[in-house]
Amino acid sequence: MFCVVVGANGSGKSNFFSAVRFVLSDIFTSMTATERQKLLHEGAGHAVLSAFVEIVFDNSDNRLPVDRDEVRLRRTIGLKKDEYFLDKKHITKTEVMNLLESAGFSRANPYYVVQQGKIMAMSTMKDHERLELLKEIGGTKVYEERRKESLKILHETDNRRSRILEVVQQLEARLKELEEERKELARFQQVDKQRRSLEYTIYDREAAETAAKLDQIEEARKSEGEHTGRVHEDVARAKSELKRIDKELASLQDAMPKLERKRKAAGEERAAANAARAKLEVDVADLEEQIERHAQTQAGLSDADCSATAQSLEAEVEARQAELEDVRAEQQAREAQAAELDRQIAESERRLQALYQKQGRSSQFSSRQERDAWIGDEVKTLERAAAVKRSSAADLRTQVQQLSSQLMDLSQEIGDKEQQLRQEEGSLEEKELEQRSLETKRNALNDERKELWRAENEAENAISKIHASRLKAEKKVESSMPRDIARGISSVKRFVRQHNIKGVYGTLIELIECTPRLHTAIEVSAGNQLFHVVVDNDDVATRITALLTAEKAGRVTFIPLNRINPQPVHYPDFGDDALPLVNKINCAKQHKKAVSQIFGKIMVCKDLDTAGRVTREARHLNCVTIKGDQYSKKGTMTGGFIDVTRSRMEVMKLLLELSEQLQAAQGEKGQLRERVDDVDQAVAQILGEIQKSATSCSHIRETLKQARAELAGARKREQELRRALEQKERRLGDIEASVEDTAKKAADLKTELGTELLAQLSAAERSELGKLAPQLKKLQDKKDALREEQVQAAARITELESLLSTNLLKQQQELAEKLGNADVEADKKQLDELQEALAEAVLRLSRTVEEEAESAAALEEADRKLRGLKSERERMKDLEGREAQHVQDELRKVENLLSKRAGLQQKRADLERKIRELGSLPAEAFEKYRDRSLGSLHKLLQQAQNELKKYGHVNRKALDEYASFTEQKTELKRRQEENARGEAKIKQLILTLDLRKDEAIERTFKGVALNFRQIFSELVPGGKGELVMQRRAPVPLAQDAEDGEEEAEQQNASEKYSGVKVKVSFGSGEVLIMKQLSGGQKTLVALALIFAIQRCDPAPFYLFDEIDAALDPQYRTTVARMLSRQAHDGDNPAQFIVTTFHPQIIHEADKIYGVSHSNRISRIDVVTREDALEFVQANLQENEDAQGNENRDPN
Repeated sequence: MFCVVVGANGSGKSNFFSAVRFVLSDIFTSMTATERQKLLHEGAGHAVLSAFVEIVFDNSDNRLPVDRDEVRLRRTIGLKKDEYFLDKKHITKTEVMNLLESAGFSRANPYYVVQQGKIMAMSTMKDHERLELLKEIGGTKVYEERRKESLKILHETDNRRSRILEVVQQLEARLKELEEERKELARFQQVDKQRRSLEYTIYDREAAETAAKLDQIEEARKSEGEHTGRVHEDVARAKSELKRIDKELASLQDAMPKLERKRKAAGEERAAANAARAKLEVDVADLEEQIERHAQTQAGLSDADCSATAQSLEAEVEARQAELEDVRAEQQAREAQAAELDRQIAESERRLQALYQKQGRSSQFSSRQERDAWIGDEVKTLERAAAVKRSSAADLRTQVQQLSSQLMDLSQEIGDKEQQLRQEEGSLEEKELEQRSLETKRNALNDERKELWRAENEAENAISKIHASRLKAEKKVESSMPRDIARGISSVKRFVRQHNIKGVYGTLIELIECTPRLHTAIEVSAGNQLFHVVVDNDDVATRITALLTAEKAGRVTFIPLNRINPQPVHYPDFGDDALPLVNKINCAKQHKKAVSQIFGKIMVCKDLDTAGRVTREARHLNCVTIKGDQYSKKGTMTGGFIDVTRSRMEVMKLLLELSEQLQAAQGEKGQLRERVDDVDQAVAQILGEIQKSATSCSHIRETLKQARAELAGARKREQELRRALEQKERRLGDIEASVEDTAKKAADLKTELGTELLAQLSAAERSELGKLAPQLKKLQDKKDALREEQVQAAARITELESLLSTNLLKQQQELAEKLGNADVEADKKQLDELQEALAEAVLRLSRTVEEEAESAAALEEADRKLRGLKSERERMKDLEGREAQHVQDELRKVENLLSKRAGLQQKRADLERKIRELGSLPAEAFEKYRDRSLGSLHKLLQQAQNELKKYGHVNRKALDEYASFTEQKTELKRRQEENARGEAKIKQLILTLDLRKDEAIERTFKGVALNFRQIFSELVPGGKGELVMQRRAPVPLAQDAEDGEEEAEQQNASEKYSGVKVKVSFGSGEVLIMKQLSGGQKTLVALALIFAIQRCDPAPFYLFDEIDAALDPQYRTTVARMLSRQAHDGDNPAQFIVTTFHPQIIHEADKIYGVSHSNRISRIDVVTREDALEFVQANLQENEDAQGNENRDPN
């Protein structure tokens, strides 16, 4: 496609070209931060921090090695960055260059971008500059650089050759001198060989003697070692026994305070039981005395009332009350009889009185009428009196009925109160029984609580002691490992608690168990690996490691179970002499992999000999003995004394046992605490029930007291009501009798009415009057007798009431009140209970006495054992001291043996070193002097040494120096030959490079010349153009170049060509050179040359910046047409982007873009051909006007 860009000067057309070259790295290759800052757009507002240019390539022809039809290449710069992106993916600058080269953008041919100045430069080029241009296009710089390097190497080769020749001459002179020294050295060597043979024999004999002594010392050391081992075992047994004794001592010392507290507690319980027994004895005696006193009191009451018991008093009361009721009933019958007698007496007296009045009425009244009148008045008076009395009788009758009703109600009330009193007494007895049962339970619970308190106190003391022992064990464990590991393990445990981390199983030493016999073997085999922390997976390990790192909390090695997979190990069969250590270690199934990882390749052997045999036969296994000596599969042995009393495994085992004991003790304490709380709750509940029961008993007693008082009051009110009722009934009888008498008097008076007033009574009346007097006297006598009986009965009633109210009932009430507080039966029951409590207290006292005696005996036994253990400890301590001293003595013996062995080993090493220093010896030296004595050997050695003194001036290194110099000479000759071969190869390379360079120049020249002819003939119809290569005469290569300038001169002298000349003809037949051409013709030639170069190495697209500016008008059209044909060439199409101010190129363009500038921003848009031509014409007119103004300007 042929694209044209038009626009005014300063609108930004050149910026468009610079942007494309910016992406293609043609310019702006290496920029500093300042240069990048200057390159960024400057405008109003905030500063721009980054910018980019992106080119979109049409890759439909797959010229770019990218599997897309459209490829975007972007370059982004900022203050601190310069980056490339291919389809939004970051790539390097080298990758961009390779990508562009694969598409046809050659770094050796940058003419796909042609700016205005480049055409002018090419139009004024000299011949040799055109030649350099062809060289650059042909890629000859590579050959020239390699030729330059080859010349430098050739120069260095010449220098090395000169130095080698000089050194060889010096070596030859020195070898002549050494030849004479070598002959004298041969005679010296013969004597020296004899001397060395003698010394070898002497040294060999001394070495054999030393070896024999070493064997003896080794045997002695082994014997002492075995003896020392036995002594160590004795010391270990003594220490173990001391440890056992100390443990028993500590246990006894811990138990002594417990026993003392138990004895003291038993003594206190005995004293409390004794005090309780004494108190109960006093209470029993007091209660017995009280019962006796009450019995005596009751006996005193029976003497007065003829009753022996309270029941007899009650029977007496009941008998007296029954007698009183009988007497009262008899008295009532007498009163009824007396009332009848009174009525008869009154009736007789009334009749007698009436007869007497009637008899004397004749003297009282003068006439019957007067009498009747009087009788009438008297009758009326009597009737009025009778009516008043009847009214009073009715009132009294009502009162009697009320009193009778009240008396019945009160009798019912008394019966109810008596029944309630009996019920309350039964309730009181039940409550008192219940209270005594609750008090018994309370006492039992109090005893149980005391025992629980004692047990809880002992558990607390045990926890304190176990905790203290555990802290000591933890300190021992921490002291057995490096401080940072101890800190790390402590931090891991803290992290697990704080963050609730799951999957942490603990250190390896906590997870394994074995027999104590293997503790030493395990410890020396694993070392600090015993403190590796086993975790479930690497996520847990990573999380805890991050926490450790963040807090700088120590160092820990983790064993994640998901990461380890120990391979199965083949163990050879050595019977019981050697066994896999991992099989002797017990652990949980899930931890087996961690144990196999650490101990899987270790065999435990009975001794070092077996360990050595195992490692020789099974080279993949390490061995360890039970005593801790190690035999590595690499052949090294490690061993020595190990203090088994400081065993890590033993301390960890103790720590785990103490942790279990502490947990168990804390659990037991918790259970005891729960039981104490339960007992406290039960005691509180029972105390509440006792309080309730006591309150109920007190309430019932108060109720009983009030009920008795109310019953006494009711009985008193009953007596008062009964007396009042009797009085009312007597008064009512009197009134009723009076009413009846009045009625009869009135009836008698009424009978007299109307009768004759006679002076005498009738015969019947007189007879009646005669009978009435004796009858009245008889009735009066009966009444008197009955009154006497009534008086006696009333006295008896009064006596009985007085006896009951003031004596019997009062005694009964007082006795009831006393019995309410001191009931004999209740006292007897209480006495039985106190006697039972006393028996229990005696039994408890006996039990506490026995417990105190047992505690005292146990304390005495513990004290005896303690003294015995202390004595035993002193004895074992003395034994340990003696054994330790024995160990020290044995160690000194072993040290002496080791010192002697070290001296002998040093002597043997010195002899071996001297034998080695003797060097190689002849074969006869080993047997020649073997039969001679040591003295004769020393004598011969002295003679040889005296002979050697004659050769003191001999150069002993002459032979070595001769051999060394000979080797150096040979090596230098070899290097000299290598230099010669290298020099020849370098010269051959230079010739080859020159040939290839000439071939590249000629090939490039032919292509460019051919294209130049064709293009010039296209641009200039009828014209011809030729490129002529100018040659120079060959110059020989200088042999003695000394510096870079001479090498450059040699290079120039080796050039076959001197320049490229241009010859053209513009149709006139005359051939012209560049100097003879006009400016427009030179521009045309320069364009033809550029087009020829481009055809020689075509690119995907070309950028031309106003290449027609200096062309003559007739050639602009031909150039435009040629560009159009090239853009649409079927074999090699290309895209041309051209800026211009002339219409000829616009007419041939496929697409036209217009560049405008506004507000310091350039914009590019597609414009029509007419708009572009109009813009160009306007611009040409402005330029002509401006030119005309300049021509008219007088200045």
